[in-house]
Amino acid sequence: MKRIIAIILTVSLLFTCLPVFCANAAESPELIEYGFVDCGDADVEYGIYGVANGRPLLLLPPNGGDMHALDGSVLPGLAEHFRVITVSPRGTGNSDWVEGTMNFETMAQDLVKILDYLKIDKVDIFGFSDGGNLGFVFAVNHQERVNSLVAMGSNINTWGTNTFDQLQIIYQWIVLCIEAWLTGDPETARRRDIKGMMVGQPSLTFDDIATIKVPVLNIYGEHDMIKRRHSEKITKSIEGAQGLMIVGGGHSSSFDYTDTIIMPALLEFYGVTE
Repeated sequence: MKRIIAIILTVSLLFTCLPVFCANAAESPELIEYGFVDCGDADVEYGIYGVANGRPLLLLPPNGGDMHALDGSVLPGLAEHFRVITVSPRGTGNSDWVEGTMNFETMAQDLVKILDYLKIDKVDIFGFSDGGNLGFVFAVNHQERVNSLVAMGSNINTWGTNTFDQLQIIYQWIVLCIEAWLTGDPETARRRDIKGMMVGQPSLTFDDIATIKVPVLNIYGEHDMIKRRHSEKITKSIEGAQGLMIVGGGHSSSFDYTDTIIMPALLEFYGVTE
């Protein structure tokens, strides 16, 4: 009976999943360094692309994405100008999953350990979706390590997600919780914990992000799953922050405008001249 219920729940989950971000088919740059950093209870995977001695830029993937999630979108363009550090957050890629540790605060501390390991004092950050959420948490808690932050399609708390999308997320998480309980399957439990990062997390306030004093660019799609008023308030809450709405863009579909809108905006924000 448990197996039948698990199958029903799995099929239900498949038919209710939100669209998953997939990188475009653009060719990825050459990987110049690869390894793992001991973060205490978990080994976290990282890779480095681009200019070996260049300005360091930390590239943070969306929920469930690993160090390759942005290979076919912004990575190639950024690697032409930066030393790009990509990360597989714990529970993704080849990084360890430790039950009960899947939260933005722990992952932000992992980033500190990665930067320490690489002997990098301060870094520019680009994060998409949950990657941008992590960027906000990191900037609030470890601002001394941040040169600038670009967040795309990101929210600082779950109230910022459109109600229908958030209800889907909660439903998917509940299904995974039940399936993990019924089957005892570690892989299902890992997926449950990853999905759970979008249930009640992050939990920042607008007063929290008002403490951020580094340059910030907040990018969001016209039809994003993040409420437009939430995105606009993020920009208004941070002194000097810039906002960019991609007309016609959704959440991950905003990457359709990588070459025409996103990369030119990033290079201008970072002060890079061709």
